[in-house]
Amino acid sequence: MKIFLFLIFLFFSFFSYSQAEIKEPGKINSLKCAVGALDAYFELQEYLEKKPKYKGVVYLACDTSSGEYSWTWQSSKNIEKAHTKAFKNCTKNSNSRGTGECFLFAENNKIVWQLSERRMEMFKKTLAKKQNNEPIEKDVNFTHAGAWNVKSSENDFVKFKNQKNELKFKKREDEIPGRYLFDQEDVTDDYQVHAIYILAADSKDKKFDTKGIIEKIVFKANKHMKKKTKGKELRLDLTKDGKLDVSFLRVDRTKKQINVDDAATYLTGMAVKNGFYNPKKIYTIFYQDKYRDEGGQVGQAMLIGDKGNVEIVSGVTYLGYGTKDSWKIHLHEIFHALGFVQLCAPGAVTDENSRWGKNDHLKYSGDIMSDMGGDANNIDKKNTEYYGHSNPNCPMDLKKSAYLTPTELDPQLLPYLKGCVITKRLSKYSHENSLNCLAKLEF
Repeated sequence: MKIFLFLIFLFFSFFSYSQAEIKEPGKINSLKCAVGALDAYFELQEYLEKKPKYKGVVYLACDTSSGEYSWTWQSSKNIEKAHTKAFKNCTKNSNSRGTGECFLFAENNKIVWQLSERRMEMFKKTLAKKQNNEPIEKDVNFTHAGAWNVKSSENDFVKFKNQKNELKFKKREDEIPGRYLFDQEDVTDDYQVHAIYILAADSKDKKFDTKGIIEKIVFKANKHMKKKTKGKELRLDLTKDGKLDVSFLRVDRTKKQINVDDAATYLTGMAVKNGFYNPKKIYTIFYQDKYRDEGGQVGQAMLIGDKGNVEIVSGVTYLGYGTKDSWKIHLHEIFHALGFVQLCAPGAVTDENSRWGKNDHLKYSGDIMSDMGGDANNIDKKNTEYYGHSNPNCPMDLKKSAYLTPTELDPQLLPYLKGCVITKRLSKYSHENSLNCLAKLEF
């Protein structure tokens, strides 16, 4: 009994020791988090200049898996009070956002956060630019809020090259003629759009893949696009006989479980986990059932692979409310997944509730990317927003997408930053950088 109590004591001693404590400097080696906390640091410095008798601190919480962060700064004439209140508020804020434990970032004008030698050099350059009011790269601020993390080191992870040999049906009744768990043999090596039909663990199979329903949706969308753009359409992943290559996946969560979480992110993560991350493909997912009152969304997954982390996005269409207008939703969401509408577009929605001040829709009706509806379903009719435009501040152009056919002479891939995350506002497109990010998926 004494040994048992002693072990319990050791456990709780270790547990309390492992928690972050007030004044404990951060050691999380994330440049994104550290740079993000500079906003708090400079806000504090401005305040202390106005209140010279006050002292101040900045606390930062950083999620190591996603790179998301939250911070709090606090000032007081008593530095101990500033520490106590900042730590308490930071912890409360972090608990609501899921960004982890809070550590001390700065006290007064001294930054105490610790980084590796290489990242500290980069951090100091950014700090110097901010101190001198020089412009710095802001595109990292316009990335997605979160992603489903998939680790290639997990035992049940399937490499895209091994899909055919490793993927198995979860239910015997799902194995029917004309249905494939894997991406079938390609007829082209070009960039293309691949379709996936996903069921929940308890979904009743409506066979939208083998009955040609999904093919009908995708083909109708392409026909509409070709008409509106006068010749351009998505390059689809087709079989040798010209049929749409549709892969099947039944996930491990029930409809109810999917409905209470971020469905698009989860479904995208499960697709990646099952090998759907081919660097030459972008995925359009069709989930058979309802998800709240949504027609479609964009899903994000972060593949933590052998060669580094790469964000993977997909367009997700929910079919639970019927399939009549699903072609519009599919087209809308796949355009989002390709990076549009970029927030630098003049017609992007001004949204004070967004952390960017805008969102990736158009603020007028009649366009497929509008958030106001309309029956026209145009594709940038005046070529001023995202397709065939001449806005020098917005280098991304859907017309140049490598996933469209016929492809332009100067094609563009997804708007990747150097950290291989996708941004909603890219100041300068680098084809080489996007190629390098996609190359990390070859392992």
